[in-house]
Amino acid sequence: MLLHGDRLVVAAGPTLRQTRWSGGLWVLFVTPTGVSDWIVERSNGVQATGFLLFGSENYANSAGDAGYRNFTSIQPANPQATTFAMGANTLPMVTGGGRFLFRVFETVALTPAGVRAGGPAVYNLNDILKVSENGLLCNDPDAFLLLATGGTSVISVGTCSVVPDARSGNRLGLDFKF
Repeated sequence: MLLHGDRLVVAAGPTLRQTRWSGGLWVLFVTPTGVSDWIVERSNGVQATGFLLFGSENYANSAGDAGYRNFTSIQPANPQATTFAMGANTLPMVTGGGRFLFRVFETVALTPAGVRAGGPAVYNLNDILKVSENGLLCNDPDAFLLLATGGTSVISVGTCSVVPDARSGNRLGLDFKF
């Protein structure tokens, strides 16, 4: 996070708790369950409300995508946490503005048929970045993305300000304008 944006408190839904998540995953609100409101799950590329700032705990990845410390403790990824009060299992979601470097984003481009098998994704400065069918940043053509998501419009969230290369530590820069 280079320049923080607007942040809100949310709770990870049951699917996120079971599958874990990386920081930078785009999410959407889902129907509340139990005593928690503002529950989120992975975005399908058709709708998104923001992205999760930190990854879930125990996110085993040598790149350290869960962050320097375990910011979410053990509870947010615990499947039983949905029965606890919202304040006991919250995490930050960024909803607008700011400048961020993402370690996790789409690295394979979409084909014209909307299948993620089109070779390496190539990012350029000033590309419009969007939310993919997997809840990750991408820059695929709108027509390809509409086929992949089944939606009627794409979700453009900002501009590419840093390209993933050796200099950037293979991070994708987003100037968030959602």
